[in-house]
Amino acid sequence: KNYFNMFNYLAELTVKSVIKRNNLDRQKKFLAWDHIEKIALLVDGGTNINKSALDKFIQKTNKHVEVYYIDLKAKEPLYNDWQCFSKKDQSFLKLPKSKSIAELSRKKFDLVINTSTEFPLFSSCLTSNLVAYVKCGTEGYFDTVDLIVKKNEPFDLINYLEDVIKYLKMIRPAS
Repeated sequence: KNYFNMFNYLAELTVKSVIKRNNLDRQKKFLAWDHIEKIALLVDGGTNINKSALDKFIQKTNKHVEVYYIDLKAKEPLYNDWQCFSKKDQSFLKLPKSKSIAELSRKKFDLVINTSTEFPLFSSCLTSNLVAYVKCGTEGYFDTVDLIVKKNEPFDLINYLEDVIKYLKMIRPAS
């Protein structure tokens, strides 16, 4: 048990360091929903996902949305049209392997929405490495997000995303 605590502590230190470094270079800018074009959406295996309903919802937004599905218990990726993270994508400290992070940090988004709570260190590390003006999440782990929208229980992913959009529609850019 002490080994687990030590590894968890090391993983937390690593994530905090990565986030601090990434936040130094980050351009934060609150964008209204109308000005958002590219979105990264992080969901986890613990979330009860109706994939076809989510795909329909994403299509309805008229935005370019990339889904990052995190299921670190799975041996293989579950979906082939989403970016999936499985057991083989985690390091010794149960954080994303550097190869995965290097690919992510080359992409640019207007918005990141992190709904993953099952793997908070892994998803916080991913969120921090995704380049975006606005980052939103269900929790504010280690200062990774600008906007926190709490989950309602029982959690429904589509309802949650509609809440996030509602708040983003309230943002009015300074004229």
